[in-house]
Amino acid sequence: MRPRIVMLSGVTRQNRHAVMRDLNDAILKAGGWVEGHSLFSNIATTFRLVLPVSALGLFREAVRDTGIALDDDSATKLNDLGAGERSGDEEVGLTLNVTFIHDEPDLRREVPAVPG
Repeated sequence: MRPRIVMLSGVTRQNRHAVMRDLNDAILKAGGWVEGHSLFSNIATTFRLVLPVSALGLFREAVRDTGIALDDDSATKLNDLGAGERSGDEEVGLTLNVTFIHDEPDLRREVPAVPG
C-alpha cells in the first residue's frame, strides 16, 4: 500500500516541450511511471507519477538536469522520503507541478458555440 501522494513544485525557463519529454524519460529510466498529467495552457504542467523509493536520488538529479528548480519545501520532502525507513522496493506516489516562465502569450483555443 502506497502512502499519501507527496506534492512537489518547481519552476523553469526551459522549453516546456523539452522539459516534459526529458522528465518523462527520466521517470521511466528511474524505474517509475507517469500515471497522468494535466496541462494548464502553456503556463504549467502537473505530472502524477510513481517511483521506487530507491530511485528518489536519481529522480532529484534528473529534475535538476532538466532545468527545473524545486522550491525549498519540495527539496526537503524528497530528502525526507529518501532518508526514511522504507524498503528499497517500496513505491511512492508523487505529483510534480512545473511552472514555465516565458514571454509567450497564453494559449487560446476557439471553442465553437454548441447549438441548442
